[in-house]
Amino acid sequence: MTICSVCGNKADSNRAECPFCGTEIEPAPSAAKPADVSHRIVNIEHGRPLVETALKRMDQELARARAESVRVVTLIHGYGSSGKGGKIRTECRKVLDHLVQRNSINMMIPGESFRKRSGPGKALLKRYPELERSCSLDFSNPGITIVVIR
Repeated sequence: MTICSVCGNKADSNRAECPFCGTEIEPAPSAAKPADVSHRIVNIEHGRPLVETALKRMDQELARARAESVRVVTLIHGYGSSGKGGKIRTECRKVLDHLVQRNSINMMIPGESFRKRSGPGKALLKRYPELERSCSLDFSNPGITIVVIR
């Protein structure tokens, strides 16, 4: 058995890629420990910042999470008071979508699509089962976005 360096799941060492995340598997030394999977919650709307300030905060927090080997970040950007989604939420998701396209982050899951029993939320919880405890209130929440760091 080999531990996937991206998702931390056990994979058959005879396979070329991880069955959970699709990452190419490199045989690890037998003394290697599995990578710690950690989760961080970041509130980029705290203090009601301007959109530019919130996006800078998001960028800094994602860089910090990457440097500290955090795998999953819950970004709290709020939904906005207009009833159709706020500017921070809209711009945050545009930037995150661009980061996914550039392969700077693995994936993003809009909060309203984050469900425990189906879709990308179910797949994420399968990869990181310990998230179920810390994400118990995040399911179907349009005021958040889940980001999976590479």
